Amino acid sequence: MVTVVRAILEPETQKVMGVVLIDLKLRVIAEATKNVKLGKSGYLIVIDENGEEIYSPAKPLINEIPKQLLKSGDSGSYSEKVDGNTLQFIYQKQPFTNWTTVGIFSTKESVIEVRTIHLYVICFVFFVCLFGVTASYYLSNSMSKPIVQLMSFMKKVESGNLSIRYKGDRKDEIGMLGRSFNKMIVKINSLISLTERQERQKREAELRSLQAHIKPHFLYNTLDTISWMARKRGADDVAEVVASLSRLFRIGLSKGNDIILLTDEITHIQSYLSIQKARYRDKLNYSINMEPEIHDVMILKLVLQPIVENAIYHGIKERKGPGFITIQVKGNQDCIIITVTDDGKGIHRDKLELLREKMDTLYNLDVEKGKPVDFGYGMMNVQARIKLTYGDQYGLSIDSQLGEGTTVTIHLPIQRNSINADKS
Repeated sequence: MVTVVRAILEPETQKVMGVVLIDLKLRVIAEATKNVKLGKSGYLIVIDENGEEIYSPAKPLINEIPKQLLKSGDSGSYSEKVDGNTLQFIYQKQPFTNWTTVGIFSTKESVIEVRTIHLYVICFVFFVCLFGVTASYYLSNSMSKPIVQLMSFMKKVESGNLSIRYKGDRKDEIGMLGRSFNKMIVKINSLISLTERQERQKREAELRSLQAHIKPHFLYNTLDTISWMARKRGADDVAEVVASLSRLFRIGLSKGNDIILLTDEITHIQSYLSIQKARYRDKLNYSINMEPEIHDVMILKLVLQPIVENAIYHGIKERKGPGFITIQVKGNQDCIIITVTDDGKGIHRDKLELLREKMDTLYNLDVEKGKPVDFGYGMMNVQARIKLTYGDQYGLSIDSQLGEGTTVTIHLPIQRNSINADKS
């Protein structure tokens, strides 16, 4: 039993009015302190003002409380080495009872506890950093990925792929940029289609103009030839030229069809050469060879006449003595190859390079002077028509040696029975 006595004083006169005695069982103090754990082996003890133990556990770390606890003030802490083990003391004096509560535990256990706390703190910081890095990577990737995707789309568009589209339903600025990108591609496709239509219309108009220019001029020359022959010879030659002229214009008109049978095109050029043969006589000779298995192929009409005309006027006509024109027609897998070869004057190297350059770019105007070039006008129109009809992989190529002659090669696709041409 622990008894505590306290006097009751009258506030004004400080006269002792009575005494309060409190009897406290030691078991109550033991129950209040034994449940307090300081580490694994630490504990609490209670001592009075004389240093006598009021409560102490059954197996204390020390047998005697250091005397300096009674002289060091009302509260504090310090450490002391006892039997080779460093102990930590924490004490607090109660002013009402003058008792002192002392906590005793080994510093080794405190170090372990601190290390545990450090471990928890480090783990917490690690997980926070891991979460932060993951979140930042996700956020940055969600922003950079669509931008990189748009950059990839733009590079594909630069390489010529105009079918690419941005797909996404984002509502932010990146989504707006992607939708604007799609609108831009649609607009570019529309402008390209418009340009192609305008270019095709321009080439068709130029072709009509060329035909309108060639037909009256050629008709005039033919009629002049017929008149000359009629005066010099009999009706047989006149009949032959008139028949050739009739076939020439019949196939040339073709009831408005642009695609005709290859055999009709060969008949057309035979009629043309027959008329020219009548005009130039022994100066012009020719041969036409065609493989029989490609007689039913359909081709663009009037592709041979401008080339043969160039061979006559710029090759054979400029040559001394008789000249020869050879036309070869053969098939090669899915392509028709037509070669027109003459042994005329040939073309100068610089002039040939300029002609090739203009044929490759589909232009028939001198860019610097703004005037038509004085050669190859008909061939460049044929080149433009072939490429606009069949694509850039088809068309004309030209080789020539000055003084030896010129060879023009035509590449056309094999198309059978695509259009019903009139043969009458």
